[in-house]
This record gives sequence, structure tokens and C-alpha cells, in this order.
Amino acid sequence: MGRLNYTNRKTEGLKLGQSIAKDLIKRIPPGTASKSALRDPVVELDVTGKDLGPDGFQEVADALTRSLEYHGETGRVVQLEELCLKANRLSTACLPPLARIIRLASHELRDLDISDNTFTITTAHHADAWEEFLDSFAECCVLRRIDLSGNPLGSKVFEILARTYSRESAIEPLLYGDLGDPLLGPMQNRRVTLGENESLDQQTRNLSLVSASDTYSDDDDECHITAEEGKVGSGVGHDRKSPGKDQRQNSLPQLAAEYASIRGLRSVPYLVFANTEMTDEGGLHLSYVLACHHPPDRLLEHVPPPRPGHQVQLLDAYDNETGCQGLIYLPNDQVSSPAHRMLELSESARQHLLDDERPAQSPDYSEIHFKRSPSIRKTSITQSSPSTSTSGSRRRSGTKGEQQELTSSEALHVELDRARSRIQGNILKDTGVQSNDLWRTALRMLGICRILCPPKPPPVEEVPIPKAKEVQLSPAPPVQDHTQTANDAAFPALPKARTKAFVGYLDPWAPPLASKSANIPVTPQPRKQVLKVKTTTPSPLPTTSPTSVSPKTGAVPVQSSRSELPCGLPEQAWARIIGEYLAADEFMSRKQQHTVLQWAIDRRTLAKEMESLGKPESAQIWKVLEGMGCLAYEGDI
Repeated sequence: MGRLNYTNRKTEGLKLGQSIAKDLIKRIPPGTASKSALRDPVVELDVTGKDLGPDGFQEVADALTRSLEYHGETGRVVQLEELCLKANRLSTACLPPLARIIRLASHELRDLDISDNTFTITTAHHADAWEEFLDSFAECCVLRRIDLSGNPLGSKVFEILARTYSRESAIEPLLYGDLGDPLLGPMQNRRVTLGENESLDQQTRNLSLVSASDTYSDDDDECHITAEEGKVGSGVGHDRKSPGKDQRQNSLPQLAAEYASIRGLRSVPYLVFANTEMTDEGGLHLSYVLACHHPPDRLLEHVPPPRPGHQVQLLDAYDNETGCQGLIYLPNDQVSSPAHRMLELSESARQHLLDDERPAQSPDYSEIHFKRSPSIRKTSITQSSPSTSTSGSRRRSGTKGEQQELTSSEALHVELDRARSRIQGNILKDTGVQSNDLWRTALRMLGICRILCPPKPPPVEEVPIPKAKEVQLSPAPPVQDHTQTANDAAFPALPKARTKAFVGYLDPWAPPLASKSANIPVTPQPRKQVLKVKTTTPSPLPTTSPTSVSPKTGAVPVQSSRSELPCGLPEQAWARIIGEYLAADEFMSRKQQHTVLQWAIDRRTLAKEMESLGKPESAQIWKVLEGMGCLAYEGDI
């Protein structure tokens, strides 16, 4: 391992930067140090308190970028594991070259210390540089610590941090260490040191299928190391033959693959923001990150263990002295007491969320349901199966305890929401929406949506038409016709034969009767001709799907594929058009953009906004942002 430590050099500034650049260039073939660099490419660069400045750092960054980019036939010459640039008067202009270095060393970098410099965000150009710097950690998978303490960062830094953090994929609640390694047994709740890691590395090497040249020892007993033998300072485990430099170099990609299960800022156990001039606005954004960042005792299982000595003591100091877990934000004197209370509630909410998601020692993994959303929300507790409890009374008592825990968690979230809304109202009152990119973009999108897609008219309520009642008339009683009765008696009925002939003759459909008397002429009846028209079924026309008839009104709804919005485009299309025009993807999720459009085209939201008239303008704006779900950053999951 090549530890390049320049803390004891007498030179400073630009001259020291040029000297460091020469040492790094020598590692590139055909440099004088290329052979040793190919054997051991691991580099730890420590330039603490040497006042490099932007010019001196630029020399170091250019040389470090060239050496990191070199990939020869025999391997790489620089694999950067630690980079310490503490107290070197670095400005915001140094962030882009530093971001390139982090991207090139994303699979090897384990510790980054850029504390006590002059990083600050005051302009849009500075904000872009800071966002590029945070995006460079997207592929980092073995990083233990990022120290930014002692820099006058300001509040804008934490807004960009919350936005970048929300874009990253959430970490599964059940981590690999919770299940335990099937080869090494379950992980203990303690920090593993480098001595233990070397012994475990030798164990797993003998358990894997490798060639005989890569095996350190053929004796299985010699590779069996207990936890007591692997402790720091015991001296056991270091007397065997260590792997060669070339073998160590070949094992580094395997090490990166081993720890590559989680990546990005969410995977870093320690993010240090102490003494960064954080205000209440910065604390508001940090509270959303703090509520879903896993504590270090769970994340340290997924990064290489620290070396015994200064690194272990430093991480222990973070846990014991500051009172923070993972996200170190104390001390920051500009944060008010309500904001401090909000951050404390965020830590408590995180602990409740993780306690609900952490499985028992012997869980039934088929009954566990995990959430992927990084936001804080209520946890649904599933009752255990009957086989997990011995009696019904024990099962009922456990369910009651779960209900009490759920109630306390709900109360905690309500208190946290109130604390955040109080801080949000103060920010809107003091600085307005211009201080927050999300709020400003959401309100701009709302105005454009209401111009292009005005609210829909209120729906016309269908008045049911009452059906006419059927009136049943009773039949009238028969009326006796006395005149007809007298006529029937005076003129009796004809005989039956004549009646039949007479009725048949009067029948229009019956054939004419033959005349029995030649003196009676018979009028010929014209024969009716019936025209037979051949009917053909017409070809089916394209029709819409059968519509249902309203049982109340009898109206048939008109179905159309066109939307009621302008140009007949659906809501998703208009949300994407307006979002592209405003570049809303930089600040808002797709869900938030669609929600803003739905709020704009719904006429009922105008009534909700009218209810806030008479209140302060900040309260009215907060009500609209809260209704649209645009008070905090969220990612597209």
C-alpha cells in the first residue's frame, strides 16, 4: 500500500501541488515508480493543512485523474482508497475536478475528508457544481465517511442534498447482515476491524474454488480462527504467509463486487455536516434525509472495516460524543430550538420505522412485507400466523402490543408533521417561495396549467325524470239496448246454411261464392299480387362499444377516446408537455407534475383556495403546496 503523506512537508500551496503531481505521474509507465505501482496500486493520499488553494489542487487533480484513468496490460497504477484534503483553502471551483476523481475511484474510495475548507453555495453556478459533486457518489459502494464539517455551506446545500438523495434507489430494509452469512454465521452487532477482516478473507478463500497457487495453506485447522483470535492486538492471524502484491491487486475487483449491493449517498454510514452554517431551512431539508437514512450499525456491514487505531476512534467519537447516528449535524449554532426539535423527531421517526421493519431473530420470511419508499409513512403490521404462537391468549396480547406501538408511531408522525409545517410557514413568511426550487417550480406549473388547461366546468347533475303512472280503467258495465231487443224479436235470425254463405261472402279473404241464381250477377274480385322483396343484411359498420343506459334518466352516455383537455390530449401528455417546458424533471417527480395538473383542472380546488382568503399569504401558499403534495422532494420509484 502506497501511503502518500505530505503533512510533514515544508512546502505549501502551488509548489506542493506540483510536487504531488510529479509523484503521481511517476507511477504511470514508463515512470520510475511504475513497477512498484503495478505491484501495489493502492494509494492513500493525505494532504492535511498545506494550503493548496484552487491552483495547487488543480495540479493534484489533473495528475490524479491521469493516473486513475491509466489501465495498462498489467493492471492499474493507482487505486485511491483514502483522500484527505482537510484545511487546504479549497473553494467551490474545486468541486468539478473533485467529482471526476470520485467517479474514477468509486469502487475503491473508502474515506473522503474535505473539512475546514471554503466551500459555499451562493450562485446558480455554485449550485450546479455542488449537485455535480453529489451526483458523483452514485456508484460509490465501499465509502465509509464523507466529512464536510467546517465549511460555510449554507442552506442551499441541504436542499440540493435532499433532491439528490430522493433520486437514489431506496435501500431494502432487510440487509444482508440481518440474514447472516451462510459461511461465517450471523453478523454480530459490533464494528469489525481490519485484523478480523484479513482472517475472514483467508477463511473464505479456502472455502472457494481457487487454484493451488492462490491457497495460503492446505491445513484446514490453520484457517479456523475464532472471534477471540481475530481481535485487534492479539497478533494472531498475521504470522501466516500473506498474499503477494499481485494477488492483492487481483482481489480488489472481487472486493468491490462483494460490497456492491448498495450504492450512493444512502450507503455511506457517516455523513458529517457539523459547523456548516446550517439554518432552519437547511435543517428542514436535512430532516427528510435523516428520517430515511439507515443508522451506521447496519450500513457498516456493507463496507470494508476500518483500520484499528485512529479511524476506529474517530467513528466511535461520532457515535458517543455528538449524539447523532450516521448524519452528524451537531454542532450548528444557527439552528433554532424548534428546528432542533424537528431533527430530533426525525431521528425518532427513523428509529420507529426501522424497528417496525427489522425482523425477529427467527423470522418467517414468507410473512414479512417490506416497503421500498424512502419517505416516512405508517407501517402496516401483519399479524403472525397461528403456528408462531402457542396459545390464543398470547396471540391476542401480542396484537394489543402491536396496536399500542402503532399508535405511538402515529402520534410521533403527527408531531413531526406539525414541526415541519411550522418551519415551512416561517420560511414562506421570511423569504417566500423563491428560496425553494421545488416550491417555485410547482407554483409556476400551476399557473401555466390553468392558462392552457382551464378548470373543467362543474358537472351537471342529472335530474331523474319520474315515470308516468299507468292508470287502469275499470270496464264500464254493459248497457241494455231495449230497441235492439225489440228488433231481434220482430226479425228472427236466418237459417244456419244461409248464415254461413252470407258470412263467407262478406269475408274479404274468402273466395267468391258461386251464384245459385243466374239472375244475380257476380262481381269478379281482383286478385292481390304480393311482391316478394329479397332482403340482404347490410355490412356491419364500425360502431363504438355498447353503452349502458342510465336506469334513472334513460340517457345514453357518449363515449369518446378524446380527452376534454385542449387538443384532446390526455392528462399525462399535458403534464409531460408543461413539465418539459419548465424543466420540471430537475425538481419535481412525475407524480408531483401530474398532481399539479389535476389540481389545476379541478374546479373544486378553487373553492378550497377561496377558503384561505383572509389568512396571511404564506399560509395560503402553504395550503396550495400541501394540497398538491409539493412541500418536499420525492423521487420516481
